[in-house]
Amino acid sequence: MADEPNVAILRGFHEAWTRGDLPAVLALVEDDVVVHPLHGALFTRMEFRGHEGIHEWYREMTDPWDRFEAVVETARETPDGAIGVLRIVGYRGEQGFHARVGVVCAMRDGRIATLDARNAGEVEKRLDAP
Repeated sequence: MADEPNVAILRGFHEAWTRGDLPAVLALVEDDVVVHPLHGALFTRMEFRGHEGIHEWYREMTDPWDRFEAVVETARETPDGAIGVLRIVGYRGEQGFHARVGVVCAMRDGRIATLDARNAGEVEKRLDAP
């Protein structure tokens, strides 16, 4: 079964992110996109704005790793966009970093307007709700 349009955008964004294809990533987000990553030691700030913000967020997320993947495990359409759970994996030599992250996206005109990272368990509850 083919993904619904907003889920396809969410998957396409993360597939392009994993390939390092920033032009494809930028084609899937609004010019004024706002991203709120899950915080911790990974990021220098709590919000990234616009295409330049996407570039900065990408560098901060991927530079520490030899290879980085963001794989959508499951996703669902919402009235405003899509939600999903990602498997985030970073590889550096013999080291690996694995995490599951929830993501909530609002869409505008077929592109991501906001992307908010959340606790995976919180998003899984929303995915299981009718």
